[in-house]
Amino acid sequence: MTKSDFLYMVEIHKDLEFTYKGKSYTLTYDKGDDGQYKIVFGQTYEGKKYDSLGEFLNTAKVENSYFKDMLDIL
Repeated sequence: MTKSDFLYMVEIHKDLEFTYKGKSYTLTYDKGDDGQYKIVFGQTYEGKKYDSLGEFLNTAKVENSYFKDMLDIL
């Protein structure tokens, strides 16, 4: 998956599921109390909410790697 493919998926709020080293991860969306969309990412059923795509790309990790650096293997 290219970064532009990923950015488009986030723009249209398309869910993403993948497995890495035997662990399942999901990326979904939720609305906060302020009505703004939040990105929810983490191991299945253990997701963390991110307020923006920028925050997500700069902080979300899978194991010891940043998610954004793994896009080419998804």
